[in-house]
Amino acid sequence: GLFQNPLKVLSAGLKTYAPPPDYSGVVLPERPKLKFINKVPNLKKAKREMKRLRDIRGPATGGTTFKHGQYGIVAMGGGYLHWGHMEMMRLTINRHIDPRTTFARWRVNAPYKPITRKGLGQRMGGGKGAIDHYVTPVRCGRLVLELGGRCELGEVEPVLIEVTKKLPFPAKVVSRESLAAMQQEVKDRELNNQNPWTFQRVAASNMLGIRKMLSPFDLRYHGRYTGKFYLPGRVVLSFCLFILPSPLIMQKPPRASDRPAGPTPSRSTKGGRKKRQVYSQAAVSKGKAQCIEPQKKKGVCSVVLPAGKKGKVLKDWKPLPKSSLQYLSETLNMAILSVLSSSRKGREELQRQLNKQKDSFLAHCAQLKVPSTNQGDMRRIKQLHQVEKEKLDIGKNTLHKLEDNVSCVVKTLEEMEVEKNSLQEGISTFRVQQEKLERCTQKVLPRPGPRALQLPPLPPRSFTAPLLQEQMMKMLPNPGIALQLGQALQASKEMKDIVAFLELAHDQVDRLEHYSRSGPETASEGQRSSSPEAAQ
Repeated sequence: GLFQNPLKVLSAGLKTYAPPPDYSGVVLPERPKLKFINKVPNLKKAKREMKRLRDIRGPATGGTTFKHGQYGIVAMGGGYLHWGHMEMMRLTINRHIDPRTTFARWRVNAPYKPITRKGLGQRMGGGKGAIDHYVTPVRCGRLVLELGGRCELGEVEPVLIEVTKKLPFPAKVVSRESLAAMQQEVKDRELNNQNPWTFQRVAASNMLGIRKMLSPFDLRYHGRYTGKFYLPGRVVLSFCLFILPSPLIMQKPPRASDRPAGPTPSRSTKGGRKKRQVYSQAAVSKGKAQCIEPQKKKGVCSVVLPAGKKGKVLKDWKPLPKSSLQYLSETLNMAILSVLSSSRKGREELQRQLNKQKDSFLAHCAQLKVPSTNQGDMRRIKQLHQVEKEKLDIGKNTLHKLEDNVSCVVKTLEEMEVEKNSLQEGISTFRVQQEKLERCTQKVLPRPGPRALQLPPLPPRSFTAPLLQEQMMKMLPNPGIALQLGQALQASKEMKDIVAFLELAHDQVDRLEHYSRSGPETASEGQRSSSPEAAQ
């Protein structure tokens, strides 16, 4: 119009669309749906256990990060999952997901812990009851299942919310980004906590005798996990407690009569051991060790003095060196500058408060006494870092050289393997040819097998009968003349030729038998050697 500002941009019809997500790295498994879980574990004999509520108390030690998918259900408290819960999750999710684009995976084990139960009307006693069912204990922070694939959170979130409503413990639908942000938020709250009166400090100082009401689990987890419930609002002791002045650090309140507190008498326990004496850090720094009420667990700023001669070691302690104080001052200045650069409003007030806390912290550190052993100069940290970096570079170069040498050796071994395979193929072909030649030679010259001579049995009188030569000598009228004739026949040329011919025939037969046994090569050599003799 006439009175319309020409610099104004009408954005009513403009639309902005978010870029589509990238699913290039998503790989769908072969079986995308949740698999069936057995109701009873496959055991020979299940052992009946105690309740062991510690199985669901405290934070989870494993399974707190994503492994397969992008979305999942995380437990916000402890509890037990039985087979009905798992079957509910399996059927609900498998019916609503598309197996062509989405997959699901379990992150908890099948039910393995036995739960016993007695029948109605049974009296007390009689031992532990029979096993009724099996459960899977789940702690806070444990992922129950995961979903992934080519899908967004808005597509699977309604189904997962319906599943979380039916679980026996509080649960929450998370993605990879939201789970990482939730864990980072817990760390930030612990680091940036401004309230010094935390549960950890109150319990460690035994304020108002609260230790009588607390259990060992409360002292271990600092009241954050009460039974199966998770209380994220309770943070652990943060860095701000260490920058408080020494009078505010855990000390025993003074007596009404202004009389100094005496040491706690050492009363022997059942095991014969004496209770340790706990002294405040501020009193130790001043050289006067005042005893605090013995506790089961040491406080944050308490020092335990050993009995006997070991207690004299505190006299040899020296104040913190100036180099360490200077390094701490420089580090705190850098931290203050980083905090001031990120803040926009109230920088002067924030800087004044941070400088005041820094000065009080450095003053407290200057009063601290440390062991007299050489702690090293903290200014040499950069030099040591540079030396270690050079060593790391040398190690990397050596590793690259070793990798090159290993690759060369592997290449040589592969070539030798190829040559070995080719030689084995040649040997196999030669073996096949040899077998063919043996078959051919067996067809041409069949090898005679062992045969038994079929001779008639000898009559018994043949052993007692006279020799044939004696009988022939008796038949001749003049045996002397017969001997002379035989000698003349043997000395004749014709008889010698016949004998030589028979010897040559026997030699040829022996060579043929040797040919049929050993092969054609030796036989051909024998024929070559015997051919001149046969020609003669």
